[in-house]
Amino acid sequence: MATKIVNVSELKAKLATVLGELDAEGVPVFVVHHGKPKAVLVRYEDYEALLHKLDDLEDLISVRHTLQGRKKRL
Repeated sequence: MATKIVNVSELKAKLATVLGELDAEGVPVFVVHHGKPKAVLVRYEDYEALLHKLDDLEDLISVRHTLQGRKKRL
């Protein structure tokens, strides 16, 4: 996946442009401050999809732990 990196000063100056490019291209934008990563901007839909995937994975882990606990009792 492609990456885009902007520093805080550039983000402040070009926020509307950066958000427009994010929406159009869907490429996450890494925000750095003094050369260190501080945040990642992603489209809202992509963020929501990540949250749903995380929930699904947590559910699968919970089911797996439950099933492993039952096997130990048998």
